[in-house]
Amino acid sequence: MAFAIVVGGCVTLTPLQQDKVADVQRFADGTAAAYTLPRIRVTIEPATKLGIGGRYRQGNFYLNVHMLGSRSLTALVAHELAHYVLGHDAPVSASSMAQLQEAQELRELDANAKAVEILMRVKGMSQTQAVGTIVALLRGAQAVIGCGGALAPGHRPVADEIADLLARFPDSVPVRADLEGEPVRLDSKDPRDSTRAPAAENRASTSTATTAAAIGVEAPIWKLGDEWTFCWESPTGKGAYVWSVDREDMVDGVPHYVIKQGTREIFYRTADLAYTRETVHGTVVRQHTPSRLRYVWPLEVGKTWEQAFREDRPVDRRTDEREDVASVEAEETVTVRAGTFQTLKIVYRDKRTGAIRYEEWYSPDVKAPVQIRERLDSGLQVRDLIAYRLN
Repeated sequence: MAFAIVVGGCVTLTPLQQDKVADVQRFADGTAAAYTLPRIRVTIEPATKLGIGGRYRQGNFYLNVHMLGSRSLTALVAHELAHYVLGHDAPVSASSMAQLQEAQELRELDANAKAVEILMRVKGMSQTQAVGTIVALLRGAQAVIGCGGALAPGHRPVADEIADLLARFPDSVPVRADLEGEPVRLDSKDPRDSTRAPAAENRASTSTATTAAAIGVEAPIWKLGDEWTFCWESPTGKGAYVWSVDREDMVDGVPHYVIKQGTREIFYRTADLAYTRETVHGTVVRQHTPSRLRYVWPLEVGKTWEQAFREDRPVDRRTDEREDVASVEAEETVTVRAGTFQTLKIVYRDKRTGAIRYEEWYSPDVKAPVQIRERLDSGLQVRDLIAYRLN
């Protein structure tokens, strides 16, 4: 059966996004065949700030283009296809707004459960894998809500939706165990693997981190699929975003990690995590010459370094000459939503004025900062780690 993909206005897909669309098409084709249903029309919509990754309406599936870079894509598509399979086209019959809301909430709960079935029938997942995949999607939504996002219309609180899903699949014991601790690592590579709260692991590894800090912390090795979820807040608003190691690529003949954040890609030199460039939809929006030294390894308390570099922002037609002085000022224990961590506090100052530009608390266990405080033109932006996953 055909599965019609339509690209909405003002959306241009990269080759990688086109591959993702092809994956969605195969998934949808398989679902239509499994349930003996006609084709469904899919429209790729422009990225918006509405916080809606996808929606099903009257035989049409609308997918936000930013979801093509999300690790929750499969779960989201399964949920929206579930609405299609369940025939959620018919208007809800209700005599009051309260009854209408309740009916819509029940549809969402049913779609969560049907999505598990679809993942099992079409993707060949085990029940535990499928339940874990949908739970990871819900926990991602919970993280966004915790960072100031709104609960999607027609949904119950995330905790209630998770409880309902687990009640329908009581045999998913590993998933239940994963949810006993708080907070959890979101979206594990294999939901059968434990995604237990990092807090317990952190307690066990505190002595290791402390020793590492004392002798010097070496540059980490990032792996494909490593992921960090941050909550941010500034005078302009608040929200959540995900950094994910998408691939390795070459920049001017030098190997770089590529961190994906929706349609944004950030290039860090693999040897030392120096920050080279940033693109949006493949267009360079920030370039550092030479690459900005975020760290000079090994890190240890008292270490300092200086660097002069040029920051070009082609889209904004802006160029800044910067000269920073960085210092590892202390070893500190920091508690954020993702847990409690032993960290090294690093401060970056403007060499000319002495003003603090940027502060971060780097955790060797997480292989990334767990808290960042940055002075922007709009004011102070604070970012806290709320979940992470390391492969």
